Amino acid sequence: MPVSYENRKGDTHYVKAVKTKKGGTRYYIVKNSQNPDELINEIPPGFEFYEIPFDAQVTFRKIVKTNITDEEFSILDSVIKSHKTVEHYVIEKEKDALLVYISDYDEDLRLMLGEKQFRQIQKYDEKLRFEKNKNDEFYAQRFCFISKYYGWITMETSDDLRYLAEKYCYHIDKETLLDFWIEGEEEPEMILVGEYSGIPLYGYK
Repeated sequence: MPVSYENRKGDTHYVKAVKTKKGGTRYYIVKNSQNPDELINEIPPGFEFYEIPFDAQVTFRKIVKTNITDEEFSILDSVIKSHKTVEHYVIEKEKDALLVYISDYDEDLRLMLGEKQFRQIQKYDEKLRFEKNKNDEFYAQRFCFISKYYGWITMETSDDLRYLAEKYCYHIDKETLLDFWIEGEEEPEMILVGEYSGIPLYGYK
């Protein structure tokens, strides 16, 4: 029986194996199971299904080795669960980090569309990242969209993951998360840089 994976949208995915000219094997995700002879019946060693948190797209990839322990994952998961305002979230293990995605959940829209249709359009956005360094310390990070600093910025460093999680996960679904800036630096001052059609335009020093 072909192996399969069902994502959060309720779509079932299979894996098709194709031999390459060099004698290797290339794997493809398919949703059609009408040709079972082309589908794999067991997952080859070192591979896994992977569901992209943002849009639930499914891929078949080599397993990503991680330095994050199950205990560290559980610590972060338990802290987020304690915040009742965040019910729909995904925690992903990267090589050296824990990445937290949350859904901009809209109960009224879910009731209007129905559960099945709502799951088709529900998206998850990355909000917090806890990066682990070689000294087993964690960098609590948020994403910054200011061009000069674009990317993940470190708000605080600590060897106590629970402390960082409790401090920053509280803000994960709130605008107050943006109040935290780069550790040891002052936030750049916003200044008026011009106007367009009478609308003031602001930038950063």
